Amino acid sequence: MDDLRLSLRLLRAFMVAVDSGSITGAATMLNVAPSAVAAAIDRVEAEFGAALVVRARARGITATPAGRALAARIRPLIEDYSSVMKEGYALGLGLQGTLHIGYYAPVAPAFLPRILQEMANDNPDLRFNLRECDNITAQSGLLDGALDVALFAGDEVLAGVETRPLLDLPPYVLAPRGHAICQRERPEISDLKDVPLVLLDLPVAGAYVRGLLRTAGIVPHIVATASSVEMVRSLVGAGMGLAVLNMRPRTSVSYGGDPLVAVPLAAGTPLHLVSGRAEGAPRRLVQAFQDRLHGWFGLAEAQDLITR
Repeated sequence: MDDLRLSLRLLRAFMVAVDSGSITGAATMLNVAPSAVAAAIDRVEAEFGAALVVRARARGITATPAGRALAARIRPLIEDYSSVMKEGYALGLGLQGTLHIGYYAPVAPAFLPRILQEMANDNPDLRFNLRECDNITAQSGLLDGALDVALFAGDEVLAGVETRPLLDLPPYVLAPRGHAICQRERPEISDLKDVPLVLLDLPVAGAYVRGLLRTAGIVPHIVATASSVEMVRSLVGAGMGLAVLNMRPRTSVSYGGDPLVAVPLAAGTPLHLVSGRAEGAPRRLVQAFQDRLHGWFGLAEAQDLITR
């Protein structure tokens, strides 16, 4: 098929005429002139090269077997079109459907569930799909339509992604309770020289910590790497070593039940936490989520994610 030569409008007029058995009746139902319905029937018959209706006096029509079969095939097509249009309008006008969220922020579970639950309470037809991903994968998901919105850290922003700042995250040292470094109010990065370290080995976080140490002239003594914050925290709690992190959860105990202490570093460029979406006008659901997200980060409660 080279092109779509029959519009849905013409097909619908033909189907309604067959169903009603009357050109004037179909015209009344469609709120068009009878001549428009008659012209639609002529176009459909000409396109398929077959007689699809038998015209009678007083504008009555009777569908041929071929005409009835064609009308039956058109009906689900029109119904599917109507369904697609309703869903499309819902995307732009209502808080319903599924919101696809990508997040890099290592401790997004510390704040994201509460925000989503508040949205769900107000909009029971909402569904959420959450995907943990790295910085670049999150942005790529925005550009290819797999994600509606993403949370990520770092300054590398791909073309076509629009970001809004959430929070600046200065570095801190995570230590088991009782460690000597906990006695220092604001330790220097140089204090980590020759100290066993546990590294959060994620694309942005790992490069960030290595950069801090390199700037201070430190060759890191890394005894373990992990790809999740909770594993890093548990390794630190078990006494494996110290860790340099940026965002902290709302608990001072590891999964292993060990008490932990977060000690702010005296210096270090912060990581920048942002929300992002593809450029262009967002659907209402995306805008509503971002507004709630940024509203929460404007509260004093959000400052608990920072070690000062």
